[in-house]
Amino acid sequence: MNAGRDGGRLLLVDDDVILRGMATQTLRHAGFEVTAVDSGEEGLRIFAAEPIDLVLLDVMMPGLDGFEVCARLRATPRGAQTPILMLTGLNDAESVDAAFRCGATDFVTKPINWTLLGHRVRYSLRASATSEAALRSSEHLANAQQLARLGSWEWSVDHGELTCSKELLSILGRTGTDVPPLTADALLAYVHEPERLAVQRARHAAVREGQSYQLDFSIERPDGSRRVLSEQASARRDSGGRVVGVAAIAQDITERIEAEHRIHKLAFYDRLTGLANRQLFMDFSKMAIERARRLHSLCAVVHLDLDRFKCVNDALGQDGGDAVLRTLAGRLQETIRRADLASTARIDPEVVARVAGNAFTVLLLDIASNEHASLITQRLLQAVAQPLDAGAQALVLTASAGIALFPRDAQDAQSLAQKAEQAMYAAKDAGRAQIRFYDEEMNAAASKRLTLENDLRRAVRDGELCLFYQPQVEADTGVMHAAEALIRWRHPRRGLVSPAEFIPLAEETGLIVSIGDWVVQAVCEALQRWGTLGFDKFSVSINLSTRDFVEQDLVEKLETMVHRFGIEPRQLTLEITETVLMSDTDRTVARLHELRDKGFGLSMDDFGTGFSSLSYLKRFPVHELKIDRSFVRDATRGGLDAAIAGSIIELGKQFGLRVVAEGVETTDQAAFLLDRGCTTHQGYLYAKPMPADEFEAALVNGRTFLQGMSGAA
Repeated sequence: MNAGRDGGRLLLVDDDVILRGMATQTLRHAGFEVTAVDSGEEGLRIFAAEPIDLVLLDVMMPGLDGFEVCARLRATPRGAQTPILMLTGLNDAESVDAAFRCGATDFVTKPINWTLLGHRVRYSLRASATSEAALRSSEHLANAQQLARLGSWEWSVDHGELTCSKELLSILGRTGTDVPPLTADALLAYVHEPERLAVQRARHAAVREGQSYQLDFSIERPDGSRRVLSEQASARRDSGGRVVGVAAIAQDITERIEAEHRIHKLAFYDRLTGLANRQLFMDFSKMAIERARRLHSLCAVVHLDLDRFKCVNDALGQDGGDAVLRTLAGRLQETIRRADLASTARIDPEVVARVAGNAFTVLLLDIASNEHASLITQRLLQAVAQPLDAGAQALVLTASAGIALFPRDAQDAQSLAQKAEQAMYAAKDAGRAQIRFYDEEMNAAASKRLTLENDLRRAVRDGELCLFYQPQVEADTGVMHAAEALIRWRHPRRGLVSPAEFIPLAEETGLIVSIGDWVVQAVCEALQRWGTLGFDKFSVSINLSTRDFVEQDLVEKLETMVHRFGIEPRQLTLEITETVLMSDTDRTVARLHELRDKGFGLSMDDFGTGFSSLSYLKRFPVHELKIDRSFVRDATRGGLDAAIAGSIIELGKQFGLRVVAEGVETTDQAAFLLDRGCTTHQGYLYAKPMPADEFEAALVNGRTFLQGMSGAA
């Protein structure tokens, strides 16, 4: 037999083609050799012709059923000791007894837990191998029992005596030389009380009727520890067929059970917080809905999403953000457990789940009213809002929550969860840190959002995106030396769609990476074409999103593009917002130096709107600052905006940086900027963003952009 790490030779007999295929794939992936057949007759033929270590046998089959095949296998010399696992959807006592009576080693109920099937087969092979070794030699038996934590006992009917192996006594925690012999009742007393009656019945049936059995049960040792045993027993008969005793092998399978529990936890629990995951939450939701339907009661799903959590990750790093999530998970569980909230709702820890990065769901049972659900949800938001220790300062977070009720809003678990999430988005749209109940208008909004997402995916695929270019002008001469590339979407039905509408969606769905790659390629292609027309010094600015900037292969992709189109890296200026630059500053500085060393231009976009200090500005190897349009707009009124704009210009001079003013729309704004030494302007006063062909014509014709001429653009 080959029951070690390399698997074993298995025979699978099942007439269900789907189950047969899935079981074969699962077991082969686990390292076993599998021969699969669809009938009992074929199974018997294969078993007689080929070496088989273990048989998996379906109960209900046309022709010979599983019970008959099992009995025939046991009647053969080689089949007497081969492990046979019965696959059955029949888990009643009569079917189980029938399986054991015909000689089955164990049974596996359908639907099959595919994650654990390989472990169950490997365990049966190990147990069989150990049993064979025990039969071959008593010395080998003792060694095998010690290594495999395998003990044995034998009960004599005629003498009423119980004989236990030393290994079994060790498993039971009975050590020392002065330990009195065990009686049958004393052995039974080790069994955990809730399981004791089932074990007692199985042992009595073995004595009275000669029935074999296999049971897993817990024992409690004298030191208070608990172990799990798997016990296989069979009757001993005399030459006349009378039952004269029962012999059993008991294996300590505690570690196997613990491993199965760990596998279960990995499958159904969030590894970071220990909360239920989405799959387990949905299972509980289905049960809750069925219970509420039966009792004519209310239940609710709350979808809670932390507001602006990305800023937390940016400020604290990934490890700090994870610590915050663990703390908040504990708070949510504790809030739900409180008596004043759970008095009318029978709530288990599993009904608080983490379903996404910073999203949680809570299942509320036996809700008395909408107000009751709102009260509980308000307490959850209050728990989130309690200050968190974030090192030098306290961190205060908020969350937005949506509530969907059964039976009012949905009739199944999936729909209820979706509608709670839609309500959460409505709470965010209303200003965050709020609660919203689901209503049908939200469904329309969610449908519109889904349509937009699908349209955007099509737009990326079918080339509906395009670039406009807005000149960056020397204000005193109107000469254009650079431009900013601005993305637009030519929707086939809606016309031009504003990036303010689709860029946030692209970032949320991850499409921003594909869009960013397309923008870089389109700009490089344009610069190559303009270079052939004599404008090989011209540069274009492109915006890098957070997702773009943290991509591991960003530098490699940019280098590939400029080499592919034969342009210089300095012709690409990468605009990065102050917020992006302030996230994980050490890694950011390293990435910026890498880009600068490769020759790419670097611009700090929307400067003045974030939280960077002069010390950070000294570390960032940028060559350009862009004054945010909000400061330019109100600079002529004096006050703080004028002071900030003037300070940014002065900072640029001190650090030797080019300063570009965005959003210049009036001559007064232009004059204010020129008076303070900022000569590079971008805005409607000079030119609106232009389609690529129109911009190229202006570039080739040497067009100048003087103040007030944008209407002609």
